[in-house]
Amino acid sequence: MSSTILMTLPLAVQAQQVLETLVVSGERPASVLSSQVMLKTAGDFPPGARLDPAELLQTLPGVQVDSRSNYAQDTRISLRGFGARSAFGVRGIDLQVDGIPMSTPDGQGQLSSVMFDNIDSVQVLRGPIAALYGNGAGGVIALQTTAPVENQVNLGVMGGDPGLQRQTVQGDWRQGAMAARVQLANTEVDGERPHSSAERQQGAAQFYYTTSNQLDITLKHERSHDPLLQDPLSLRPEEWRANPRQTNQLAEDFNTRKSVDHEQTSLSLRDSEGATRWQTSFWHGERAITQYLGFSGEGISGSGGVVDLVRDFAGASANITQSFNLLNMPADMSVGIELAQTEDRRRGFVNNSGIAGDLRRNELGKVDSRDIYALLQLTPTADLSFYTGVRQSRLDMEVDDYFVVTGNPDDSGTRDYRENAYAFGANYQLSDQWGLFASRGRGYETPTLTEMAYRRVGSGLNIALEAALNNQQEWGIHYRPLAGAELSVTQFMIDSKNELVVDQSVGGRTSYRNAAATEREGVEVLGRYSVNDQWRLQASAQFIDAIYSAGELDGNQLPGVAREQYQLGLQWLPFGSEALQLGASLQQRTRVFSADDNAVSAPGYRTFDVSAQGDVVINQLRVGWWLKVANVSDENYVGSVVVNQANGRAFEPALGRNMTAGMNIVF
Repeated sequence: MSSTILMTLPLAVQAQQVLETLVVSGERPASVLSSQVMLKTAGDFPPGARLDPAELLQTLPGVQVDSRSNYAQDTRISLRGFGARSAFGVRGIDLQVDGIPMSTPDGQGQLSSVMFDNIDSVQVLRGPIAALYGNGAGGVIALQTTAPVENQVNLGVMGGDPGLQRQTVQGDWRQGAMAARVQLANTEVDGERPHSSAERQQGAAQFYYTTSNQLDITLKHERSHDPLLQDPLSLRPEEWRANPRQTNQLAEDFNTRKSVDHEQTSLSLRDSEGATRWQTSFWHGERAITQYLGFSGEGISGSGGVVDLVRDFAGASANITQSFNLLNMPADMSVGIELAQTEDRRRGFVNNSGIAGDLRRNELGKVDSRDIYALLQLTPTADLSFYTGVRQSRLDMEVDDYFVVTGNPDDSGTRDYRENAYAFGANYQLSDQWGLFASRGRGYETPTLTEMAYRRVGSGLNIALEAALNNQQEWGIHYRPLAGAELSVTQFMIDSKNELVVDQSVGGRTSYRNAAATEREGVEVLGRYSVNDQWRLQASAQFIDAIYSAGELDGNQLPGVAREQYQLGLQWLPFGSEALQLGASLQQRTRVFSADDNAVSAPGYRTFDVSAQGDVVINQLRVGWWLKVANVSDENYVGSVVVNQANGRAFEPALGRNMTAGMNIVF
């Protein structure tokens, strides 16, 4: 498959994978929803150490990936502005790996525990149809793996800046209808800034089986152990300008760091044959985090400066799709249900210069969700198709506070949310080269347990917070003049109300309120062109005007969102094969505001990367190698901003010029 970003029409069948959690595809032509999916396959991924989802998501329009260069803080991902205000992890975006959620019912998620080495494709679903994925689904990012096709062992080693060492082992086994894979990885990073080293060990095992009646069964178990993730902390703007490679002194004073243990097991069954098709999935896991923050947190009313969190999560989903004829028109009807729950056992302690001290927080938080949905796809003619879908969600939140003392009142409480989402749209194929699409929908995003923790006045869960509601519409055009060329242009509009903003932050207690309405309008462009077997060009651009549209913030730009993004990539295969591939890419982004008041912004930047990779066969051994130099011009820029940081430490420096290389042997 050509090493380019491909969209919709030529890869509609592969694009089905991200939609499988809504509709199980069959033998009919690809789902009409495929026009909403952006797809990137393994051949499109640039060479790299596979430590950051940014390596896989770059160049997709509508996606903004902010790498913090800090393994104690997850990479921040936003889609058309959704998720931009996340202080940690990913929120407002539904994350999946092989159809299994990596997001909690209240809309929080992370990808740091995922092994990216064996990801076969990345699919991004944005726009109104994403609302059918439930709470906080401003978009969907789905990572996919594939079952082994032959017996082999893959040994990998890589290293480079900043003090990176990584070793991987993968074993694949295939016998008839059964297959299995085992993966191990060890990673150590010194970090470019003082107090920024990281250690991570990961392991995964998968078993695949297809029965005689074509029932696909997949069993997976994954474990990630991060014993030490040092946190150099973000910098104030003046500190960053003076020396972006410095570490905040508070990182040394309080020995800021994080350790994480993540374990997850999942089982999936799918029958994709015949007119009636179905699938079901089950998952369970635990995530334990201990994090030392950059302050003592000794105030009796706060939560402490040491976080001790154990999260137990589980869920199940099922859907069934029936193909039939409605008034002599081909139709597919899908109905599904999804149940999920999380239980957070959270404690907080005083941070005595890097040593956990007295208790300051002790609570049990629970979130239960029960969702049902339905989706109808109708194809009146070979060129025209329609779809419409609805989803109803029931979300119950409960917190039991076990640290009730003088000065720290009882913050227990419960809150139930009942929300509905819908989407409808159409696709029309004007000709073999031109296609049109349009859609409209409504989605929602409830507050998270973290945002509901405190009230401005009084004690108890902040049950006054309402879900933020958004109305989306988009339309666009696809143009494919020939097999090696493609162009896609999409325009979108998003109006929201009840957006959450910080109400006040006093004594370690941060409260939120529904105060803002926002408007987002933009255009996304994606193009690729294969000149011949040797030269390939790809380009993407995003323009988004994301502003508050009411209240005291009226007219201000949403923090964390770049107004413009551009990416340009060029690949050269001198021999017309994978024996040698040379690549160059250019990324440019405009400034990003760090807070709602728009008083401070991180400057725009432009970076340039070059790479080389190749594969050779030596005595029945397949040897692959790669070399990458990122930020060739050694530009100082801000990789990510911490949105609405009360103490002004909002800038997280990106890496300077850095070189990495790797080699793997397959036998």
